[in-house]
Amino acid sequence: MVNYRINGPSFVLSCSEKIKIPLMVSSHERSGTHFMMNSISKCTEYTANPFLNFDYMPLGSFVNFFSRESTNKFLFSLKEISHNESNIFCVNSIIKSHFPLSLLDHKKNLCKVVYIYRNPEEVFVSYWKFLHRWNWLEGPKLSSPLELIKSNPKGQSQRYQIENYINYFERWASHIINAENTARNSSNIVLVNYAELKNNFETTIEYICDRLKIDIFQKPIKPNKEKYIYGKEMEICDEERKLIKNFISEEIKNFPDVVVVKLVTIAV
Repeated sequence: MVNYRINGPSFVLSCSEKIKIPLMVSSHERSGTHFMMNSISKCTEYTANPFLNFDYMPLGSFVNFFSRESTNKFLFSLKEISHNESNIFCVNSIIKSHFPLSLLDHKKNLCKVVYIYRNPEEVFVSYWKFLHRWNWLEGPKLSSPLELIKSNPKGQSQRYQIENYINYFERWASHIINAENTARNSSNIVLVNYAELKNNFETTIEYICDRLKIDIFQKPIKPNKEKYIYGKEMEICDEERKLIKNFISEEIKNFPDVVVVKLVTIAV
């Protein structure tokens, strides 16, 4: 472990001489970020304990997330965070991010990226519960997931946006399209479906590690769900789920570039 400081508050990270490039797990909120981080952590040299939150807390005072020069400088510093006479140590704490992938300079080979995406029905039911958990305005606290999908982005959730959106569904779709377009031009990005990770766990982890050239030191083990971040306990009825599904089925027709998401209903 190292105590890391860049012109601001310090925080603890893990580092390893076996790792040469940091790993980032990126997503739209409530898409299985921690599921992915904890899964990779159990069978590779990368770790989610501790992980590095690529967000305004703790990095906002010295990283400009909308400046490639600033993020390049920060990510480069993680590649050689410490050294001795014979070894260079790279940060192996997994980096968690909800920022659009296009904000990073992927030509510099400063990090490997796993982008996890999830069926929007699941995303918005989970996101609705998540927003009700906090005592600050992370986003609007509305009476149903459908209201949330249709509403304008508000509160601190806007910190991840690179433009304004009509509603949260457009925000979600734009995040997916951004990742798809960015991944086409980089061999260091792999896109992964949450349902595949959940239902074909071992095969999916092996696929990720093969694509990103990450060594697996033991058989992949699905992590305990207690390690995830939950939203407030709230229930919705079957009729509400049907309304959500119908709205999304129509709305997604406006975003033909969203090609990775298969619209299926999976219990949340």
